[in-house]
Amino acid sequence: MNLGSIFRLGIGTWKLDPENFEQDLEALQYSFQRGQNYVALYMLYNQGNVVRAMKKFVQGVDREKLFISAALEPTIESVQDVEHQLAEYLQVLGIDYVDSLQIHGKFVSKIPLLEVYREIKRLVQLKKVRYIGISNVNLEELKEIDQEVKIDFFEGVFNLECKIYEDIGVLDYCKENHIQFVCYQPLRRNKTQARNYPVLVDLSKKYHKTQNQIILNWLIKEKEIFPLVKSTNKSRIDSNLEALDFAMEEQDYQKLNEFRNLEFDQIEIDWDWQGGVTIDQLANQFE
Repeated sequence: MNLGSIFRLGIGTWKLDPENFEQDLEALQYSFQRGQNYVALYMLYNQGNVVRAMKKFVQGVDREKLFISAALEPTIESVQDVEHQLAEYLQVLGIDYVDSLQIHGKFVSKIPLLEVYREIKRLVQLKKVRYIGISNVNLEELKEIDQEVKIDFFEGVFNLECKIYEDIGVLDYCKENHIQFVCYQPLRRNKTQARNYPVLVDLSKKYHKTQNQIILNWLIKEKEIFPLVKSTNKSRIDSNLEALDFAMEEQDYQKLNEFRNLEFDQIEIDWDWQGGVTIDQLANQFE
């Protein structure tokens, strides 16, 4: 699949239920039929059971029309662990390659990230991986890796309340260097709309859309970000997709650009993963 064929709203898989997968499978198939073809997988979810359950979905669709992003898990102790972990994804899913391979954060590796990414680049050359992703690193770490292997995808937290990756220059760097930014927790698991911020309430009324649709529209059309959204309900899937069907006035996008939440702005991120608030937990700090 070429990058231009990726649908602008991706499928998240956190909290899929491997024990009762048939309902989830039906929703995943429906999402794919509606055009959603980017799926983010992480072996750490439910001890790998989510990925194992996803085999039924992957085997039931056209592989060439599906984009699979896979994340390396703790702990990488040697370069060989990278290929071993990839091999597990390929074996479990019954496929020959993943579209993108990434670390979930530097905490997953006991060896330098440059060594991990040189190995990922080698796996690209072997055609076991098509593109190179990275997740949950800061600007300096992104630059170091990108200059070594050329990053294609950056996955990070971004939403109306959590704008740190814009503040520290990652969004600009991604745009300038043709790296697609993919965000998780774009709706903060519906916690953002529950706060009923006046700007969202007003725009929701003005455009006759839900607050979540306003947020997704802003992320996709204004910020040029691909959000990952997990839903196992067909009506919510339809509602999410309707976020792509309208445009807001520039002044309204600007209101969302300028919105700040001091609770989140005042959090100091522990980029060294030494026990403080890490970037992957930022969106979970407040209701």
